[in-house]
Amino acid sequence: MHALSSAPSASPEPDLNFAPRFRPFYEAELSGYKAQLDKLVLPGDFRALTMHPRLQLQACRLRAGGLAVNLESTPIAVQHRAEHAADALQAEFLASFIIAGRGVITQNGASLPVETGDIIFRTTALPSEVRMLTDSHLVVIKGSLLHLLGMHLHDSSQFTAQRAAAALPMVRTAHRCLDHVFFDEADTSPASSMFAEQALISLLAAIYTSQALEQIPDAQRGPIESWQALTSYLDAHIADTDLSVAGVARALRASSRWVHRLFQMQGTQYNQYVRERRLQLARAALEDPRKGHVPVKDIALSCGFQDASHFSRRFQQRFGCPPNRYRETARPAS
Repeated sequence: MHALSSAPSASPEPDLNFAPRFRPFYEAELSGYKAQLDKLVLPGDFRALTMHPRLQLQACRLRAGGLAVNLESTPIAVQHRAEHAADALQAEFLASFIIAGRGVITQNGASLPVETGDIIFRTTALPSEVRMLTDSHLVVIKGSLLHLLGMHLHDSSQFTAQRAAAALPMVRTAHRCLDHVFFDEADTSPASSMFAEQALISLLAAIYTSQALEQIPDAQRGPIESWQALTSYLDAHIADTDLSVAGVARALRASSRWVHRLFQMQGTQYNQYVRERRLQLARAALEDPRKGHVPVKDIALSCGFQDASHFSRRFQQRFGCPPNRYRETARPAS
């Protein structure tokens, strides 16, 4: 067996094409593949469980942020220790599509069996271990937890490892969507590819939240399901400048009192939630190099703020500096 370990690394991700054009990696030694996986997924201690290991590695970027890693290998084990874990504020999700193979994935006390057709969810913010005991083929989707779950996730500590079994209809649908996004040979436009990627991420969010909900006692599910319905609507319409309590209540065929009561149960208020969600969207836009040419006032408007001055004041209160300066400090050095 071959064992390779690493310390946390700040190495930049390799240059990648946009999906569905995977970039292949050709390495002469196992250590070369391990170094690439450290950059693409998360640093970890890598072990081959056979005397003659073989790996095939490809990766590509997603248009809305994040990446996909396509890995075929003989039996392997990868341990991500506490020192490898990402900062909680930068936590990302890892959704592993098990195209073929059998093994175990462990995180936060949960030891999840892995079978062909499953989808396994975990986070980069906590230690984890992957042991694939057979020849395997995995496609790992990596992206922002906020992008996956929006404000359903108040902090990354609430994200728990989950197994979505291959027999579930929605899991089978997600596998078909994955095939369409990455392996369908038909030509598609960039816009079509982006919407297909969004559909895949939405399916993953639906699968994860349904799995997590099943672990909650029946008596507690009603308020949680109501909260999820409310915040799903808000996340979908967060950029609407006229997003009022009364309008949301009408759209959901509920009362304004119902909306306020759900926020009270969460220990917050409607206006605070909407403002925080919009500020987080604006911050992500200011950090996005692809939007470096977009004026701050246009970003404010696209995130639901009607007045640029009001947006600047709120942004400085929340993040400690004006949006223009934040964009300059967040921009990578050339």
